[in-house]
Amino acid sequence: GYKEDNIFHAIKPPKLPQTLIQPLTEDEIRRLLLAVPRDTHEGVRSYAIVLLFLDTGIRLSELVNLKISDIDFVVGQFKVLGKGAKERLVPMGLTARRAVIRYKEHVRPQPVRPLEDRLFLTVAGDPISRDSVSRIVERLARRAGIPRLHPHLMRHTFAVRYLINGGDVFTLQKILGHSTLEMTRRYVTLASGDVKDKHRQYSPIDNLGLVESRRGRPKSAL
Repeated sequence: GYKEDNIFHAIKPPKLPQTLIQPLTEDEIRRLLLAVPRDTHEGVRSYAIVLLFLDTGIRLSELVNLKISDIDFVVGQFKVLGKGAKERLVPMGLTARRAVIRYKEHVRPQPVRPLEDRLFLTVAGDPISRDSVSRIVERLARRAGIPRLHPHLMRHTFAVRYLINGGDVFTLQKILGHSTLEMTRRYVTLASGDVKDKHRQYSPIDNLGLVESRRGRPKSAL
């Protein structure tokens, strides 16, 4: 209130360093899934949770608030309320869909509140919390030997694997609920690095086993 003009308008905020995201490798994904005990009620729930994270890229808050009435098991998609109270439709693959159906039909306990519609519940029948899911992921991280694992890393992993498998950035932006392409472009960079590694491994020409002569300079045509 002492000055009419904003003395800070010309000051640019410092740029925060962008740390390189290290998504899960294919080997780590397999180790993670093998670390889930699927012969218990809690394990069936954990398996469905992990598959949803890895196959759809939803946020932790979106997962704990996911409602059964918002899931279309026939089409294979569900509705979530994302950041900024924006609704969006998220597709899911057949494997994740089967895991969710198995949990819902055979393992999901009777809710404490009869009209409770949220998908994932505790053993006591209450809606599962963000902290509970984080602890589940922490336990799986120790079992799988992936100390850096956390729910949001699985979101990053989904995005990178989606692009590597041929998905386009605009569809990915819609699935993740990003308002701009800025974050999605970071995933493109990560996916490009993996593509280069794959090309070194599966190069059509290099894998022919051709032996190129290195003796002398090429002769000029007569």
